[in-house]
Amino acid sequence: MPRWHRPSMLGRARAHLGLLVLIGLVVMLATLLTSAIAPLTERTSDRAIAADVRDAGLQGAVVATVSRPYDDGERIRDPLAAAELRDSAESAQRAMPDRLAGVVRPGVTSLTSPSMHLLDAGPGRYLRLAYLTAPRHDPAVTYTSGGPPEPSVPAAKATVEVAVKTDPWPVQVALPREAADALDLKVGDRVEAEDEQHRTATIVISGIFVAGDPDDHVWAAVPELLHPIVSRSDQLTSVSAAAIVSTDSLPDFQLALPFDDLTTRVVFSPQPAQVRWKQTERLMQAIVSLKTSGSRGSSEISWDSLLDRILLDSRATVSAAQGQATVLIIGLLAGVTLVLVLAADLLVRRRSDSLMLMRERGASLTGIFTELVAESVVVALVGSALGTLVTWLVVGDVGWRWSLPVLVVASLAGPVLATVRAARAADDRRVLANRSARLAVARARRARRLLVEGVVLAVAVLTYVALRQRGVVGEGDLTASSAPTWFAIVGGLLLVRVLPPASRLVLARARRVLGAVPLVVAARSSQSAGRALPLLVVAVTVAQLTTAIALVATEQHGQVAGALQSVGGDAAWETAPDRSVSSTAAKVSTSPGVRAAAAARVVEGFGLASGSSSATVRLVIVDSAAYQKVLAASPLPDAPQLARLHRKAGGKVPALLLGGDRDLRDDLQVRWEDTPVPLRVVGVAPRVGDTTEPVLVIDRAAFEAAGVVADPGTVWAVGPGAAAALKAAAGTAGTVDVLTDVAEARRTAPLASGLVRLAVASALLLLMFAALGVALAAAAEAPIRAESLGRLRSLGLGRLDVRRVLLGELVSPVLVGAVAGVVLGAGSALLMFGSLSLELITGQSATPDLVVPWWASMTAVVLVGSATLIAIAEADRVRRLPLAALLRGGDQR
Repeated sequence: MPRWHRPSMLGRARAHLGLLVLIGLVVMLATLLTSAIAPLTERTSDRAIAADVRDAGLQGAVVATVSRPYDDGERIRDPLAAAELRDSAESAQRAMPDRLAGVVRPGVTSLTSPSMHLLDAGPGRYLRLAYLTAPRHDPAVTYTSGGPPEPSVPAAKATVEVAVKTDPWPVQVALPREAADALDLKVGDRVEAEDEQHRTATIVISGIFVAGDPDDHVWAAVPELLHPIVSRSDQLTSVSAAAIVSTDSLPDFQLALPFDDLTTRVVFSPQPAQVRWKQTERLMQAIVSLKTSGSRGSSEISWDSLLDRILLDSRATVSAAQGQATVLIIGLLAGVTLVLVLAADLLVRRRSDSLMLMRERGASLTGIFTELVAESVVVALVGSALGTLVTWLVVGDVGWRWSLPVLVVASLAGPVLATVRAARAADDRRVLANRSARLAVARARRARRLLVEGVVLAVAVLTYVALRQRGVVGEGDLTASSAPTWFAIVGGLLLVRVLPPASRLVLARARRVLGAVPLVVAARSSQSAGRALPLLVVAVTVAQLTTAIALVATEQHGQVAGALQSVGGDAAWETAPDRSVSSTAAKVSTSPGVRAAAAARVVEGFGLASGSSSATVRLVIVDSAAYQKVLAASPLPDAPQLARLHRKAGGKVPALLLGGDRDLRDDLQVRWEDTPVPLRVVGVAPRVGDTTEPVLVIDRAAFEAAGVVADPGTVWAVGPGAAAALKAAAGTAGTVDVLTDVAEARRTAPLASGLVRLAVASALLLLMFAALGVALAAAAEAPIRAESLGRLRSLGLGRLDVRRVLLGELVSPVLVGAVAGVVLGAGSALLMFGSLSLELITGQSATPDLVVPWWASMTAVVLVGSATLIAIAEADRVRRLPLAALLRGGDQR
């Protein structure tokens, strides 16, 4: 091991303390951001998974269906029915894997009947009976009249088994107040009901209640208990509601209805806050294992859940966001690396004389390298420690993965460059006198440079191919995620190749121009144009900054466009289908601030069939003339083909179809309420909503002329007063979606907001590093410029001309590099954003349109302004230097 000379090491550090502190600050700032990425990414992913599970609601529940004992025909009233249901729930709880049981609430056990038709007041009234219980409590209710359901036998027989011969057997139930009002039932009413097989049951209303806590998850097992479904048309008003059965009347419930009408389920609703990103894959495996175990028929419990699909879709979205974050992080690391190398190059330039002196005194290259490594490691560790400390204080946790490259580059860049310079300074090889030999050496040097550039180009091509083939998937896919960065590096190298011949061409033209300033600027620029590192710093950092700005702008614009497509206008009202919705839409269209409104019936997952094909489509039955006005008054794409829906189509109803295979358009028909309606496709439908399914649009008047009734249940409105008008018209019926609220919800979603914060932070750091790169590049050539300008001053160059020369020499390469960086960033976004799965973050069904804000070019203005300030300051310093000293010995600083 070489021996270190500590006094020399301390002396070098003191002599260049400012540059060392600057390198440490760069490391600290880079570490401050990169060390926070891992914990913040995990937290954001957890919040995104939890939000998706929360939004899924009951769809994400894990449902266990317990098979009931076979009915042997003996009618026995069992007083232990509630205990048997609790045993079934405990069996389901025990069968659930621990990893899944830890993220769901205790199961809500239900015994439910199908929706039965009430026979006392004509068609259109349906009632579903349900018994609900949870491990810790039954649903809390407050009775406004009557009381809880009681046994249908005397109190003395309620606790013993009783053989029953009466058929039908009555069962007492309690109705929610909204259901009682809708069904026009009161306490004491005795009604007959029948199931789909026309088997009757006797229902006695014992009480009317309101839910004590409507937000209690127990009610989610039977949503009709809180929200009865009411739909109206010219011919019929339909009401579908539910009633509860108490523990006392549960044995009567089992006797009152046929055995095969009752279903026992245990619903385990997920706890969103307990679902973590890292455990989602194991959760999906556990759910799939449960569902397959039930399908094999080896258990009395069958399982069903959509939670695995919800987690799969959420994982895809989180993975896409992590991949986009990786693109930003790699771009930031590239900028940090180039700035650190440029700072190390400036430090080595200032230490050039001392390095030569060390070699002349016998220092080995290994000794020089180890001494400088010790110094740079201390600087890098101090900077990294400070950045990590700040991150730990602010975030509460740190990650090391993305900080290690910064630490390695900061530790090795300076020592490697210094060792290479020291080796060249002490190179005792003779200079070749033979011209052909010198040409051979020059060709070998050019070949090595071409080899390096070829390797960079090959890596860039490979990363681009990987990006196009598989996109960016998660933060671990460094190959595809680095494609935009390699694109910028290749563009920077191309700029380095083009700039020297371009500067020589400018110099040739400058020789024909009168005046010393253009000639001097062109001459100095042609000499410094060969320096690749400063140009790469400016071009690559500005390119990555532009990419970050374009990513944020594109996603935010896409979120607004996706929200508009999802809502269908400035506001939309969703309610139960009713004939009165049409008049409401006409009234809303004349409200102040509303430009247009249209009523429609939208049916998701509607089965469509033709002579040789079938598909599931989104069916839209709309007033086509009013809807055309809505599209014309909104930023949504116009659909002139809607006018074709008014033309007769040979006895068939004209329709517009978007998507689906070609065979679907032949002999097309729909079955609406058991009535077949033949269709003829006369054009391409507009995209209604953000669905990826085919869209079928039919004019409502033409559709109803075929002998069917399609009452609307959706109203779209456009205009600044659309939201207020729809809310006033809707009252408490249905829900009103407002465009601004939906867009804001998408913007503030965990993944979208996290990406914006990361992009803004990386853009600010890249801008700072780009400005620092301009200053470091100017400082590296400052002594040579001061010497040449001093001699020009002695030859009569005026003070103003000196400033002009410095402005031309310093500003022109910065302007070229910054403009090239903006172009490279925009080009990278144009070529690669289609493979970044941005639509998963914006919530659109297609890739969002690229948006590069005009103010992204302000980066060039900032850097040019920085170079201008540096030139003015350097001109003042040059003016204060004594001419005599400059002429005798050059720059004396």
